[in-house]
Amino acid sequence: MTDTFPRLDFDASDPQVQALLKPVVERLGYYGDFFQVVGHLPDALVAFMDYTGTVKSPLTMRQNEVLALSTCTAAGGDYERIQHERLALKSGLDKDWIAELTGHASPKPSTLSEEDAALRDLAVAVVSRDGRAVGTEIDIVNLLLGPEKTVAVILQITRFQMISTLNKMFAMTLPVASIFDQAEG
Repeated sequence: MTDTFPRLDFDASDPQVQALLKPVVERLGYYGDFFQVVGHLPDALVAFMDYTGTVKSPLTMRQNEVLALSTCTAAGGDYERIQHERLALKSGLDKDWIAELTGHASPKPSTLSEEDAALRDLAVAVVSRDGRAVGTEIDIVNLLLGPEKTVAVILQITRFQMISTLNKMFAMTLPVASIFDQAEG
C-alpha cells in the first residue's frame, strides 16, 4: 500500500480525461484519488470509463448499487463503497436498504427484494471465494435476470473488485465521509 504515489490534479490531467470527467467532477464536487492515480495512463482511464458505461447499461441503477455496495463492502473497498453509499442515497434509495448491504444494520424484516438478495449473495460469494464455487449463485441470478444481465452483473462485480483493490493499494481517501459517519440532522 502506498499513499505517496503522485496524484494528478484535474488541471494537470490529459485534456481528453478532463473533458470526459468534467461532468463527474461537477456531480461529485471533487476530483477523486481514483482518477488522480489512474489518470497517469489517460487512454486506459478513458477506455475504463467506456467499459464502465457498457457494463452498467443493461442493469438498473438499483442493481448497480446492490453490486457496488455489496462487492466493495466484501472486498474492503471503503473508498468506492462510500461513494456509492452517497450515490445510492442521492438516487432515492433508502438508508436502511444501504445499511443492510454495507453491514451497518440488519433490519428485521429485510429491506432487500429477492433480486437484491441474489445479487448481494453472488457479489459476496465471488469476493469471499475468489470466484470459485459460485455456480449456484450465478444460476439463481440467471434465472431472475437472464444471460445478458447475468454477464453484466459478473463484469460489474469484478470491476468493483478491481477498483477496491486499487483503492487499497494506493491508500485512496475521499474528502467526504460515509453516510453512516455523518451526524443525523
